[in-house]
Amino acid sequence: MEAEELLKELAISMLGDEVLPVLEILLKKKGELTDDEIARILNVKVNNVRRTLYILSDHGLVRYKRTRDRETGWYLYYWRANTDQVNDILLNRKREMVQKLKMRLEFESNNTFYICPDDGSRYIFDEALENEFKCPRCGASLVYYEGDKVKEIIERKIKELEEEINNETKAKVS
Repeated sequence: MEAEELLKELAISMLGDEVLPVLEILLKKKGELTDDEIARILNVKVNNVRRTLYILSDHGLVRYKRTRDRETGWYLYYWRANTDQVNDILLNRKREMVQKLKMRLEFESNNTFYICPDDGSRYIFDEALENEFKCPRCGASLVYYEGDKVKEIIERKIKELEEEINNETKAKVS
């Protein structure tokens, strides 16, 4: 997959469709643009463009170069899409996912769960005890829920992601 397409897909999955117009302009122009230039092209307020650029920048999808305007003394920001670092961004996303999955696995391992047989709502032991092992939504009796399958799935996903990270890190070093 081309770096530009991958960057767009990452942006959509992480931030939603709202950021696409700004990102697409940067990708199309293939150079640096100021926030004013992007706002003019898109015919939107410069503040909206800036907000989007900062969000994209926070996630590493775009970067900027700051210079001072000699006439006004104001700073100018020149923005560009971060296509050359797409693989690093993906690698970091995978690392973040592993961390979140490990936290979820710890939560699953450290708690006992009960489930409502009628609506499928799941409660930790303390919540079930508070409600006298009755579903607070429908009043049905809660039943013990064996979470081994959930833990297995999480463990498998962690292992897959860690293998991908290791392979990609080794390929990068080679």
